[in-house]
Amino acid sequence: MKEPDLPGTDHVPDHVLDELQTAFSDPTPNYDFDDPALDRMLGIDDADEADDDTGDDTGDVDFDDDADDDDADDVEAVEADEVPSAAPERRTIVIADDELPDLVYLDEEKERGFHERRDAAAEDSTRSTIVIDDLDDYGVIEPAPTRTAGGIDPRMRARRNAVSREQGRRRVLLLGIAGGVVLAIILVVAVFASSVFDVRTVYVQGAVYTDQELLDKVVNDLKGHAVLLADTHKAEQDLEAIPWVEQATVRTDFPHSVYIDIRERRPIVTFQGHDGQFRVIDIQGRVLDVIAGQPTAYLLVTGQNPDTPRGDFAPAPYAAAAQMVVGLPAEIRSITTSVGVDTATGGLTMLLNETVNVRLGDLRNLDEKLARLLGQIRQGLKKVCELDVSTEEVGAVPCTS
Repeated sequence: MKEPDLPGTDHVPDHVLDELQTAFSDPTPNYDFDDPALDRMLGIDDADEADDDTGDDTGDVDFDDDADDDDADDVEAVEADEVPSAAPERRTIVIADDELPDLVYLDEEKERGFHERRDAAAEDSTRSTIVIDDLDDYGVIEPAPTRTAGGIDPRMRARRNAVSREQGRRRVLLLGIAGGVVLAIILVVAVFASSVFDVRTVYVQGAVYTDQELLDKVVNDLKGHAVLLADTHKAEQDLEAIPWVEQATVRTDFPHSVYIDIRERRPIVTFQGHDGQFRVIDIQGRVLDVIAGQPTAYLLVTGQNPDTPRGDFAPAPYAAAAQMVVGLPAEIRSITTSVGVDTATGGLTMLLNETVNVRLGDLRNLDEKLARLLGQIRQGLKKVCELDVSTEEVGAVPCTS
């Protein structure tokens, strides 16, 4: 880790560096082995050198222990001379007070100066030696803050706690606002749901044949209730349960009114039951009403004459007869006296001009059958008592009398 530069230590005088170089340099002396004075000090004369040159081994030179030590020193000195030059001086930082914490916090101005000096040193290739005698000379150094077991700076923890408190206050504020809005809505609903805004008037339109007693019951159930709490869906279901009502729409009109729109079913035919009462049915075969006398406005259907109650559905052949009557051309409808049904086979018959019996069969290809019947009517039904248009080949039976 790179040591920080402190103020006043970015430049060291040259004489200080020289003294340090002298104190810590290699103490081994350098000798000149060609110097004659060195030979005389070691006791080596010219004769010995001559003997050595001729290679005579008869005379041995006796060197004392000191001379041996000196020779060893000489060899070491030579080896020392052959050692390559020392590596470039390294940047040395000496901290005099080891009791200071490893991590120090400087003020912003000193820290900025440190970074500027570090950048300048990085651009300069020369190395320097920095000696820090006493950090107290450069101002008060803030000690490293005590860290928790988790390794979090107390200042960071304090900042985090402050943010958490601020978020908590914000949540409390939002909850208070939401609670106030909900309370206001409850108060408004409570006021509007009170008897001050109850249903006082009910307007009904579209009811012609609808049972008035059943209609009044639904109207009375709506009156007196708070207009905002009126159960319009239930009122519609109760109205559509009335046989004549095909569809009902109920809506409130603040502060005191309710409107009811009724679409009634269309009566198509009638038939007489075994009880002698006449049932009026629509295109779906639903019995709309049960009356004592025959209604002349509707075409009569003859058959087994079941006693179907009001609101229920007659057997399927009666619904098929109602559907056929709805699709009759005007020329046929004007001369039709009645329609007959066979509940066992589902076959349909017609009585024209009270004398001509027409066999149609079931409802399949009814349009083609009615087209064949219309053609026969236009040709004339004089002296014809029976017609069979259930197949493509029309069968006509003349009257015998």
